[in-house]
Amino acid sequence: MKQVHYNIDNIDKEDALFNLIYGEKSNGKSYQVKHKKAVEHYLKTGKRFILLRRWREDISNLWIEQYFGDVDVEKLTEGRYNCISNYRKVLYFANYNIETGKVVRGEKIGYVMALSTEQHLSSASFLDVDVIIFEEFMQRGVYMAHEPDRLMILYSTIDRKRGTTKLYMVGNSISRVCPYIYEWGLESIFKKLKQGEIATKDIATDEENKVKIAIEYCKASGGKALAIGNAKEMIDKGAWQTFPQPLLKKSKKCYNIVYRIGFQYQSFKFIAELLKDKETLEYAWFIYPYYKDFSNKLIVFSDTISQNPLYQRDIYNSTIKIPRIRKILDSFRENMIFYSSDLCGTDFKQVIDFTIRR
Repeated sequence: MKQVHYNIDNIDKEDALFNLIYGEKSNGKSYQVKHKKAVEHYLKTGKRFILLRRWREDISNLWIEQYFGDVDVEKLTEGRYNCISNYRKVLYFANYNIETGKVVRGEKIGYVMALSTEQHLSSASFLDVDVIIFEEFMQRGVYMAHEPDRLMILYSTIDRKRGTTKLYMVGNSISRVCPYIYEWGLESIFKKLKQGEIATKDIATDEENKVKIAIEYCKASGGKALAIGNAKEMIDKGAWQTFPQPLLKKSKKCYNIVYRIGFQYQSFKFIAELLKDKETLEYAWFIYPYYKDFSNKLIVFSDTISQNPLYQRDIYNSTIKIPRIRKILDSFRENMIFYSSDLCGTDFKQVIDFTIRR
């Protein structure tokens, strides 16, 4: 199969201020953005860029050197320089002397920053910058508290109300449980967007102004599939990474629905049905995604604050006093829960803010 390399020119045609680019590993996303929006952009315009990661530990000298290792600086600068050097988190075109092992720095082209340190940059001036590249904006682990707000504070520090600084957020399709999707109201786009498609959304900032966001789910690159295990589909094809989840062994037609509840966390909605096997009379919870408004008679467990008594925070510590319902809720145990798909189960376990009891 012929391999398809990512081309950032497609999303650039949307002329959006914020650009979210995600998909499989090693399909050329980072290669395109660091070449065309960092190095080549500086050579054409003289405007510098910021390379951003989440944590201070992410921006080690080794990572920075490896990140720019595939940039042919000598060719791009027509022989004036042969490498990119990092000194105190400032990036320079430079010349490395093989004989002496020394680097001589030349033109300053950009900066490297960690989002976790944004509060220390509030009084700094970056009027020479008009591109921010946020690498690995999706991750498996814990995000910072109020992370989208912190990114916007850093953005405003850099842009200073010019409205000219473009933000490129690059990531692998690790998990749809990402605070930027929720905070920026992009849930429906991420749920419907197919590989190779680009969607846009205008978000009003006040009565007169709005920000345009472009989202691209990169087309699968093809080529040889060399990965194995749970991450294979994400690495080789750009599918959302999932983990094996328990699925019903029988068709749902083999069960009667005894009770139904809802879950809504980080804008993800699920229905959980307590089923009873028609033959064995055994019980099981079945969970599947839900995309409509919940019935006003349904008990919903959610991180949303509501005065509605049917909205509860924790399934194991509800304020509902009806003995039958409390007994049903107490049966929500790990060995009784099954999911409609591996993706559904993975999403569910990643968004809920309580621990499923055994």
